[in-house]
Formats: sequence, structure tokens, C-alpha cells
Amino acid sequence: PASPHTMVVDVLKKLKKDAKARQKHQDRNLGNAQAQKPEAKKAPEPAHKFFVSSNWKNLLERKPDIAPKASVASAASSTRHDGSAAANVVALDCEMVGVGPEGERSVLARVSIVDSEGKVLLDRFVRPKEYVTDFRTHITGITAGTFKRPDVLSEDMARQMAAKLLDGKIVVGHSVQFDFQALLLSHPHVLIRDTALFKPLRPPGQKRTPALRKLAEHWLQESIQDGTHDSVQDARIALRLYRLKSKIWEKQLRSAMQQHSLGGGSSTSRTAGAAAVQDEDNEEGERVEREAPVPGKNSAKRRAQQKSAQPKTVAEQSAIPVKKKMKKKPKKRAD
Repeated sequence: PASPHTMVVDVLKKLKKDAKARQKHQDRNLGNAQAQKPEAKKAPEPAHKFFVSSNWKNLLERKPDIAPKASVASAASSTRHDGSAAANVVALDCEMVGVGPEGERSVLARVSIVDSEGKVLLDRFVRPKEYVTDFRTHITGITAGTFKRPDVLSEDMARQMAAKLLDGKIVVGHSVQFDFQALLLSHPHVLIRDTALFKPLRPPGQKRTPALRKLAEHWLQESIQDGTHDSVQDARIALRLYRLKSKIWEKQLRSAMQQHSLGGGSSTSRTAGAAAVQDEDNEEGERVEREAPVPGKNSAKRRAQQKSAQPKTVAEQSAIPVKKKMKKKPKKRAD
């Protein structure tokens, strides 16, 4: 007879064999069902998954590049504060020769203008209308043969070309008022940056107006004007000096630049001042009319003053009755 242990093993083997058979049967039935079942159609993908809407371009076009207040501030401010000059900055320098007795008077002989990057916009010799008595060759390098070149400009042409390039620009230069005098041009004071007059550029202990050569040596460690002067080089040096102090320079002139950008020039300021004086006169007149009339001779005098072409101020008009009252009171007390 078989032992109990052997019987248990046989039963387990049989159960395992039956389980495998059932599993195979189930797998076979499942495979047949899947083969007979049709494949389900996939839902179409949405179009926006593969395409980008073009509306983003319209949104970017409508979106401003800068806030309105910031745009006004950037327009009023003429420079960037990273040490570089803005696009509306140019540098000017001219060379002059002498005319008249002993060449005392200076006239234009060369004009040079560079842009904010130091690129030359204009550099031409100018033939003076008057007879030159002193070419100042040791400074200008100009001789009588210089004005015989075919590319030499007349004074009127040079003035027109310079005016076109300087119009509406911030002009940097050293003692630039002499350059404008030679060009016979005027420029708004708020748009002038003179390195000779800006005190933060003066070396320590410098009380008089410093020369451009000294400023270049102190701030840029460069030696210039060893021989004859080069107006292009001088303009570029002035521009570099301006860049060194452009942040503090423009900060000091911020309010003036804002008024200029809004159209508040010198003529507008005078008109506004005259209007303010007229408003003050009107206010004084209103105060006089609101004052209570004083009976007697004082009221008659007051009416006569109001009708006159040059009425007295409120203080003068009010002082009249006060003095007379002071005179009357002692008499009453004496009685």
C-alpha cells in the first residue's frame, strides 16, 4: 500500500496538472475572442495639438515694448546709464583761423561732427569769406593751399550741413560756445554738454577752466594735441569724457530735459511767467473788490484808485485807512 506522504504528493501533482490545463483553455478562448472582435477606431487628435495659433503674433504686436511712463522718461533722458552715449548724442569740434588786423578775429576753417559711437558724420575744411591774415598753422595745420582743395566747403554750405546734423541732438564739445559762434548757429542750452564747464570733470584743485588736453590726460590717461590739433580727435575725446559722467550729468538735467521734450522752451517759460504775473494781478484785484468799503473820504479815494490805470497794490491800499484811523483815535481820546 502507498504511504500517506506519497498520496499527498500525487494529489498535488494532479491539481497542478488540472490548473495548467484550465489556464491553457482560458488563454485559447481569450485569443479567439480577441481575434473575432473588430479593432476600435481611435478618436482623431485635436487640431491644436499639431498647429500653433497665429494669434500670438497679434498679441505681441499690440503689447507695448515699454510702459507709457517709462517711454516718456526714456525719451526725456538722452543717455543710457551704462556709460555709453544715446543715439541722439553727437560731438562737435571746429578749427578756426584768424582774420582782420593781426588775425584777432576767428572764423570757421574746419568743422567735425561725430556720432555717439565716434564715427565721423562730417569732417570738411571750410573756405572763409574774409581774407585770412593768420592761418594759425602751428595749431590748426591749415595753410593757404588747404583751401584750394576741391572738397573744401563754403561757409554757407558748411553751416547748412552742420545745422542739419545738430538739429534736435545733444551736442557734446569742449568750450563748444566758440564752435557755435564760428558756425553762426544757436542751439538750445539744455541740449549742450560742455566738458569745459562741467565741474565733476575738473581735476582736483583745478579752479580755472581746464584744457581738453589736461582732461584727457587726467581721466583717459591719453596725450593729445602734442602738435597740431585734430578736430575729429578732439570731438571723440570730449565724447569719451561725457560718457564717464553721463549718468550724473543727465540726472542733474532730467527736469530740464523733460520740459524740453514736452515743448517747454525758453519762449514758453517767458509766456508762462507773464501769464502768472497777470493771474497775480487778477487775484489782487479780486481781493480789493472783496474788501469791505470804508465810509467817508477813504471809500472815495479807494474807488478812484481802482479806476486809475495803475492801481496800487493791496498792501498800499490797505495802509491808507490804517494810518488815518491811527490819527483819529488819539483825537477822540484827547476830547
